[in-house]
Amino acid sequence: MTFVLNITMIPHWRYYLLRIILVICVLFQLRNLKRYKVERTRKHNEASTYLESDVCSDPITRGQLGTFHLCEQAEQIVNETPTVAAFYDLLDDWYPCGHGRCDAVRDWVYANIYVLMIAIGLLLYLFYIKWMDYHKMELFARMTLPRNLMNKAEHVD
Repeated sequence: MTFVLNITMIPHWRYYLLRIILVICVLFQLRNLKRYKVERTRKHNEASTYLESDVCSDPITRGQLGTFHLCEQAEQIVNETPTVAAFYDLLDDWYPCGHGRCDAVRDWVYANIYVLMIAIGLLLYLFYIKWMDYHKMELFARMTLPRNLMNKAEHVD
């Protein structure tokens, strides 16, 4: 009895695994979209209530507060629908610098700059040692006599 391996059978499990992972990712993104929409709807309602309060509706009180009031931020929140704002938050999840990730990495690098410089210095030193070892072995290989000439040595008179 001979077992013949069919090449087309091997990748099928990979495609199923890829589809399962894709479905799981989509479900997680839908969950995050729902969370963001609930949060943005709450903020939208709070901003609407704040805009209707006497702080923003009374021009005298608004003028006395100067730049301290939050009416402009509330107007920006109200101008954007909660669904669109939730979608932007979802896109911000996929952006590499979204949600302040680049700022956090920059702060970590600034906090650990000495350790990173020492690590880079050690790596460069190891690279230099290996490079010198490679060149030493290459020079050693060039200084040896050719081995094929030993068998073909003939004496000519």
